[in-house]
Amino acid sequence: TVISNGLVLDKDGNKMSKRLGNAVDPFMALDTYGADALRWYMLTNAQPWDNLKFDESGVAEVRRKFFGTLYNTYSLFAVYANIDNFDPAQTLIPYAQRPEFDRWIISNLNSLVKNVNACYEDYNITDAGRMIQDFVCDNLSNWYIRLNKKRIWSSGMNDDKLSAYQTIYEVLK
Repeated sequence: TVISNGLVLDKDGNKMSKRLGNAVDPFMALDTYGADALRWYMLTNAQPWDNLKFDESGVAEVRRKFFGTLYNTYSLFAVYANIDNFDPAQTLIPYAQRPEFDRWIISNLNSLVKNVNACYEDYNITDAGRMIQDFVCDNLSNWYIRLNKKRIWSSGMNDDKLSAYQTIYEVLK
């Protein structure tokens, strides 16, 4: 199976051209934003076979909003999990015994995996990427992490905190 890319146009929808001065140097863009942010922007901004209106501010936004949010979520988990000596190999707290919020994010994760796999089977990588981005930025960061920081920040290790760590670990993994 082959997916064909459309044209990469400037932000106004015009064909990029050195003569017009609206071409983007791909190596400069890679150096400035990184390959992951550039790829993510190009995959989630338009379907691969459609023409893409390329705007560097969009790449910067993807890097800040999606990758920044993912990095901050991982960093918060890594810092506190290391302080508390969290071991992911520890016996899992059964889902039925976890707080409702933990079950909610795991349920959302399972739905995400199902929907993203369906998108991949239909060669719809743009919608798959958008779903992942929405999950990370909205469900994981803005809801789950923000409303569960007190559990993570609490002193000592108890089953509630362990459940939060196990849940975040599973979601990030």
